Amino acid sequence: MNDRSVGVEIDATAKWLEERGIVGAAGLLRRVARQRDDAVRQLGLHPASPAHQTGGERPAPRDLDAAAEAAMLRTDVARLQTLAERAGWVPDPAAKRLLRWRDGWWELGHRRRNPKDGYHDTGWYLWGPVGSYDGEWVDRHKGPAMAKAERLISKHLSATGEGQR
Repeated sequence: MNDRSVGVEIDATAKWLEERGIVGAAGLLRRVARQRDDAVRQLGLHPASPAHQTGGERPAPRDLDAAAEAAMLRTDVARLQTLAERAGWVPDPAAKRLLRWRDGWWELGHRRRNPKDGYHDTGWYLWGPVGSYDGEWVDRHKGPAMAKAERLISKHLSATGEGQR
């Protein structure tokens, strides 16, 4: 990591997004984290987390600093999730797939029939967070696939109780 570290969790999440080809979201996540860090420095707050340490300085941890940092991070993450959820299905121009955030990342991708890889039909397949869908065939056509994917996501979220806030 460089001297403008954004933190281990944020960097790991950004790398995870990049590995899945979601480079825009990864860049946005890093930019929001850097802006948060800059704001903390400008306000004179010195959070005790190692991501904010430079050189040999070791400020004493203060509950107020930690609370301010946690509140800012929760606000930033909630704002990002709200914007991503509001965007709905976002097309990926490099591949025949759509991505969306709805209490986790979901992917709707088009695959050609290839039984050796588990794609027994040409059409749109749904992948979601762990414990949800992992390459579930949805429909042959994009429009009906998007509608059915929304129903499947809603059904999964209501069954797991994650959709209620």
